[in-house]
Amino acid sequence: MDKQNISYNVRHAQRTFRIRRQWILGMLLCALGMPHATAQEETPDYTKWSIHDGKFYVDGKWVFLKAAKPLINYADASNVSDLIKKLDILKEKHYNAIEMNCYWHHFDKNGDGIIDVSLMPLRSIINAVYNRGMYPCLSVETYAVGGGNIPDDFWSRNPDAYAIDSKGNQVSDTEYGFGTRVVSIYHEGYRNAVHRYISSLARGVDTRKILYFETTVEPQYMGNTAICYSENARREYNKWREENGITDAASAMPETFPMPQSFVKNETWNKFRAQFLARWVNEDAEAYRSVAGESAHVAVDYLDANESVQYLRDGNPIEFLRALTCANIIQINWTWNLETKSLNHKAYDRVWQVKNETGRDWAVAEHMTFNGNDFTNLTDEKRRLILENTLQRGTRFSWEFTNVNNSTADGFSLYYDDFTPKPTIATVDNNWDHWVERIAYWENQLSPVGSIQAEKTAPWTIYSINGTIVRHSPLPPGIYIINGRKTLVTRH
Repeated sequence: MDKQNISYNVRHAQRTFRIRRQWILGMLLCALGMPHATAQEETPDYTKWSIHDGKFYVDGKWVFLKAAKPLINYADASNVSDLIKKLDILKEKHYNAIEMNCYWHHFDKNGDGIIDVSLMPLRSIINAVYNRGMYPCLSVETYAVGGGNIPDDFWSRNPDAYAIDSKGNQVSDTEYGFGTRVVSIYHEGYRNAVHRYISSLARGVDTRKILYFETTVEPQYMGNTAICYSENARREYNKWREENGITDAASAMPETFPMPQSFVKNETWNKFRAQFLARWVNEDAEAYRSVAGESAHVAVDYLDANESVQYLRDGNPIEFLRALTCANIIQINWTWNLETKSLNHKAYDRVWQVKNETGRDWAVAEHMTFNGNDFTNLTDEKRRLILENTLQRGTRFSWEFTNVNNSTADGFSLYYDDFTPKPTIATVDNNWDHWVERIAYWENQLSPVGSIQAEKTAPWTIYSINGTIVRHSPLPPGIYIINGRKTLVTRH
């Protein structure tokens, strides 16, 4: 047999194998009542979209989202044009949702909340994504901890808007190293400006084509600095105490700096901080819905990792989640606990605790399932473990990847210049058929009828779900109605 025939036969065998594999996979998914994960619409139609029971559906069929978040300036026509040229490449890589993060200072130069630039580039990328049968998602970044920025002119008009630490000092972002000036979320002028910006942004686009809207990225105080003790904070706290009939001296804010640790860690003060943080986020959602309508879907990031500073970051995580009345989608950050170097189960546990006690129909997913920086030192095996955990502990709504851009030099980008995957995203892209099968597997396993029994075997809690041994239950202990029947989750 000559080389040409050998080459043809090899290609034919490979193609036959791929076809058979896809046929088997399709049969598996059909048997489970599911479409192919990351399916894309041939003819886009937003009237067929819905989010409920923790998942996204198109015309009643479940679609798992592989969401790309390219961090560019969406007010810049050149940046947007370049991204539009890359959409077909991203589609080939099975991305079916594009999250557009609109930094406040890119669109509003003087910080008054009114858009100062043309929204034509943003509209063009939304249309380009939608017309390809992919799903546009819109987010904003209006806080200055973790990479965002506040328009410079905002400060000249609001010199009293700084966040103040427990020693009485103005605060900059020393946690993430950006050095940006940190604003107090208790400042009414700040909140009014950012909510005006959000509603102005929404008015400038076709919100019907947006699958979901994300409130400000990573809402938090800070993880390494106790904030905020400004006069704006004092005013809001005193009003809250009065409304709730709280009069004890121990929880009153001291009149002078430095604030004692007994107050910084005071349970009442941190309950207020948690509830006000949620209020700020809820108001973000209201700004979107004032334009897009009450049925607009809203995603919120939930930060939970280093337990020793959790009270600094959000006051009280359970109180924050309970007060978060606006959300349809909770995006957990982080999937991997960088402090303990282990899977971050407690974040999921808290979300499920509040989801179950309130009966909220939350989709549970992640903010930055992977990014280009935090997972590079992990082995492929550990990255696979993280992905398995997200499927097991979430509702199998989506995976979100940041920064989906091709740049060898940029450490936060997931792809090299030629769009070949860097090691972190290679764990996903190079094994996509495998992950489609695992998505289907976990959906089947975690839709049980009957009891989930458990026995403790160090160092994990081992659960048997429908006869399959798994390391962790997707639900905290309790009684649930699953597939119309009572399901008992126990831990011994």
